[in-house]
Amino acid sequence: MVFSTTASSPSAPSLKQTLELVNLCLECARATKNSELALELCGDAGTALSGIKGSQRRAVIPPKKDEDRTLSDGVATAFTDLGTLQDSLGRSNNAQASYKKAAQWG
Repeated sequence: MVFSTTASSPSAPSLKQTLELVNLCLECARATKNSELALELCGDAGTALSGIKGSQRRAVIPPKKDEDRTLSDGVATAFTDLGTLQDSLGRSNNAQASYKKAAQWG
């Protein structure tokens, strides 16, 4: 696992930082030919997305500024991309859950 937020962490990552990490995990998962590694990277991306705090979500939905819309759209896209990768790796149940979360953010 590449990413985790624990009680010993000094602070939770910002939504922007989380999105950057998730997008890097997804980019690497798409690039690798090793399906086990791709699944691990998808798991890391999912963990990072699940770590988004409710307060972070409430801060951008409904959007108050253009940046809020950009961030919420970015999370929705990340969940969609994660679902697409999960589907391609034979994890359709996980993919459906990711698509539902994307709809909640979009």
